[in-house]
Amino acid sequence: MHANLIACCGRLVLAVLVLAAPGPTMAATDALSLSPPAIVMGAQYNGVDLTVAGGVPAGADVIVRLTGTPDELHLREKGKVFGLLWMNVGKVVATNVPSVYLVDGSRPLSQMGAGAVSYRLESLVGTIGVKQEGTDDSIDIPHQLLLLKAHEGLYRESAEGISLSAATGDTQRFVAHIKVPPSLKPGEYRVEAIALKNGAVVEQSQTVIEAALTGFPKWLSELASQKSALYGVMATVVAIFSGLAIGLVCQSRKGH
Repeated sequence: MHANLIACCGRLVLAVLVLAAPGPTMAATDALSLSPPAIVMGAQYNGVDLTVAGGVPAGADVIVRLTGTPDELHLREKGKVFGLLWMNVGKVVATNVPSVYLVDGSRPLSQMGAGAVSYRLESLVGTIGVKQEGTDDSIDIPHQLLLLKAHEGLYRESAEGISLSAATGDTQRFVAHIKVPPSLKPGEYRVEAIALKNGAVVEQSQTVIEAALTGFPKWLSELASQKSALYGVMATVVAIFSGLAIGLVCQSRKGH
């Protein structure tokens, strides 16, 4: 009886171990290193060159992507009323719109195969949701949004900023340079590195970088959110003095 009990317990332990064993998972690239480790947005902030470095399997293609949290945008379409006045003629709500989408490849993503398709900038056209009210349905809103964000420097797809070193054994180091635009907003952003071979993703890794205001911009932002009345008075005073200064400059030029 004791032997049967021991055998039963042994089978139970073996079954638990089999159930608890982890299934197959995708390997991750070496830990990413960022320089600078955070984006500091002071009074002189005019964008930053972000360096991303890591390791991938030898001979792999590399994609590096910087993305922001998807957001909801409320837009208005303008049009001529009675052929004379430009007015708001419709509303558009766009959902799942990343605040920033910067992607770079060790070669053009169009040449990396099927595994790179979902990382391409044009893939966002299929993921952005659109709700229109009184607007022209013939306008491709997602495509127009991509063009607008690209014009602002917030969306970009390129194959210029990644360099690969010679392979050391089974590993190859990469360094990517991403130009972060001045129009970036404070917040957390995800940095990803994806390795592909034969058109399929074989390894990937990600980390987070924070963009934060400092100095005068931080003080001004806190003033606007915490003391909106005082901020409004200051903005009015600054506008008045700016107008006076411009008027004086114009008058002095006329005098000459």
